Amino acid sequence: MAESESKTKTCSFSFKKSAKNSSCDMICHLGAVSSDDETTVVRRDQRPKKRNPLSQTTKKVKVTDKTTYTSSSEDDDKAINVSYKSSHNAVRTGPQDMGATATYDLDTEKGKDAQAIYERSLQVNKDLKGKEDDKVYRGLNNYTQYIEKRDSAQGNAASGMVRKGPIRAPSNVRATVRWDYQPDICKDYKETGFCGFGDSCKFLHDRSDYKAGWQLEKEMEAGTYLEGEDMKQYEVSSDEEDLPFRCYICRKSFTNPVVTKCKHYFCEVCALQRFKKSSRCFVCSAQTSGVFNVAKALIAKLEKDRSKKEEQDSDEEEFVQEEKKKEEEDPESSPNEYCDDDF
Repeated sequence: MAESESKTKTCSFSFKKSAKNSSCDMICHLGAVSSDDETTVVRRDQRPKKRNPLSQTTKKVKVTDKTTYTSSSEDDDKAINVSYKSSHNAVRTGPQDMGATATYDLDTEKGKDAQAIYERSLQVNKDLKGKEDDKVYRGLNNYTQYIEKRDSAQGNAASGMVRKGPIRAPSNVRATVRWDYQPDICKDYKETGFCGFGDSCKFLHDRSDYKAGWQLEKEMEAGTYLEGEDMKQYEVSSDEEDLPFRCYICRKSFTNPVVTKCKHYFCEVCALQRFKKSSRCFVCSAQTSGVFNVAKALIAKLEKDRSKKEEQDSDEEEFVQEEKKKEEEDPESSPNEYCDDDF
């Protein structure tokens, strides 16, 4: 019996934790009775962990979507995960009236402004009216008022039109800011062409538009400043304003016009006849000293007007001749011809 017991094999179990993997290896060592030590290893693989949405850990878990979009650039090789979530509702987000009834809440709260404080003070005085002073301090604004404020046609006693202090700002008015770089120009007239003050407005009524400094600088840098523009259209010609079209003495068209030192124009004959009576100017009574120069500018203007008039007359004659030719070629189309059957 003793020999049989000594010949039985003994088996011991030990667990070894691998440094690389978290799985456990079970090693079985057989007894030393046999000459060859045999080792049998049984490995249990770790099951894949499923993500539990109810558990929260500090370990970052990257959740990827099935739909992945990769960038087309060669530098960025990372995948871009894009996912969209819909509320499955056809109603638009935000206020239903698109902000039409939105309130302006940037001013002092309605429960803390001057009107609310005054309303509370009126209520305190109303509650304590006719009672004995209880020696309780209720704040700076809640002292006993012996003169009672009453409602008026302008509003109730607590409104800003009756009491003293700042008026509560309307909450339905939206404030806009405009930087005025032209304080001398009437904005109403420039934008609409109408001003309620009319000619008594103290601002300039000008609707012309000017380019800003940054726009001019941008055109200068691009080389497009005054490109394709005729500079003569910006010149103010004084010929039509200063040069007259009739002689001041005879009130007729000029005949050999002359000009005095005081820049007044007359006919040559009229100026000499005036000089026989007086050496002073007929218009301003300035001393001419008998100096009458040829009015070259006025002569050039008269010739220019004469040429324009001739061109207009020639155009009218050509138009009349063309109309006559059309009537001769097609007399039935003449609008002046009609017959009695038409009436």
